[in-house]
Amino acid sequence: MVSSTETRSGTSRLALVSVVIALFSLGASVFQSVNYLHSIDNMQRNILRTESLRTCRDLIDTFFRFRLKAEVANAAGAVAMDGVELKAIAYQFGALGTFLANFHAEVARQRYTALSWQLNTIAEKIGGMPREEFEKLFAEADRQFGAINEDCVKAATGHLL
Repeated sequence: MVSSTETRSGTSRLALVSVVIALFSLGASVFQSVNYLHSIDNMQRNILRTESLRTCRDLIDTFFRFRLKAEVANAAGAVAMDGVELKAIAYQFGALGTFLANFHAEVARQRYTALSWQLNTIAEKIGGMPREEFEKLFAEADRQFGAINEDCVKAATGHLL
């Protein structure tokens, strides 16, 4: 015969085992949730980094397209259409710069804006300038572009976010 003390002891052991299993299950669930959130955060950062790099590539392409078009237009004595095309490229640069600046601090936003306005000014003044004056106008734009390119390098090496 089984005594009532042994029955209670077996029941309490069973309850204890059930509680331990439930706690392990809860712990595993919390661990899985934390891993899932970490994984989502990594994916979001990777998407932001990818978009930033794609925009950097487009921004660099736009700057050099502007530079080439400006050099050709200045050497040939720009016509009205050249100025319009240069302004369009400057505005495209501004749009890309605005998007990219959203990933950076206020100082970077100011650099992007200043360079956009500098390109716009160059587009307005283009046409038959002496080479020295043209180079002087672009010297500031080149300096500003170098700083912006550093932002792109940081993004490429993973220091964006």
